Amino acid sequence: MQINTSDALLIAAYTIVVFVGLCGNFLVIHVVRTRRSMHSTMNFLLVNLAIADLLILVLCLPGKLLPNKAHSSSKVLGIFLCKFITTHHIAGIGMLVSGLTLTLISVERYKALVRAMNAPSWRLNEGNVIYAIAAIWIFATVYVIPLFVFTSYDENKKTCATYWPVHSANGNPYWILLSILVMFGFLIMFACYFSIIKGLYFTNTICNSNAQAGGQEDAVVKRRIVKTLLTVTVVFVACFLPYAIATATDISPNSVFYSVSYLLVYCSSSLNPFTYAIGSENYRIAFKEVLTTIKLCW
Repeated sequence: MQINTSDALLIAAYTIVVFVGLCGNFLVIHVVRTRRSMHSTMNFLLVNLAIADLLILVLCLPGKLLPNKAHSSSKVLGIFLCKFITTHHIAGIGMLVSGLTLTLISVERYKALVRAMNAPSWRLNEGNVIYAIAAIWIFATVYVIPLFVFTSYDENKKTCATYWPVHSANGNPYWILLSILVMFGFLIMFACYFSIIKGLYFTNTICNSNAQAGGQEDAVVKRRIVKTLLTVTVVFVACFLPYAIATATDISPNSVFYSVSYLLVYCSSSLNPFTYAIGSENYRIAFKEVLTTIKLCW
């Protein structure tokens, strides 16, 4: 298989993104798992985000590097690769989980900061957060199942293709519903963080309540947490937006814009651990301890 310069650069970029992302997300999971002080509802949700990112990254390079010749070597192998590897359907589950987890995080921050005095009984805690996480994974998996069912290898065209039932109009209802779900999630995140930012920096209602309950230091900590989570969300949206534009406008997969936008999707999965390290002192200290231990072992 002959590789031109642009493809070689993209493969190198993907390799760096995947390597950095795997190391960073494994680090997040390790520090939360091994440190009792890190066991909190929010950190469990961030671990869920890290697991989803790992799923996306692990399947990135195989899907990009496998040539069409590998598909045509066997009909069964071609169908398997199309369903599970080269079309990135499994990675799609991870992307859905990431979006739903970030939406849930924004709602939880809203309830904890804006509606803190109401003390709703339906707040997530360390005991019930696992049910929310399980529901997210079940929903994401079920939603992607039609892609596994209707995707196959077209021996005539020598490529993967999705053959929807006739009445589904080439899958348009499926993608329209997915677009609605994504937009609804973005709107929820925007509304929650808008209310939080308003309370933190304009009306000062959140700071005042925090100051009365636990002092100004607690308010500063909560500000830092919100900044970190907001940064993670903004990075996620910014990395997915170009790809959404490329998909919606039917830009050629061979174009530079499409290739770069697709790379940005995977960048989102690699950047989160750096965001935690920059914005959270607890993560920063834990990362330094783990990396120091690894250095001493060498």
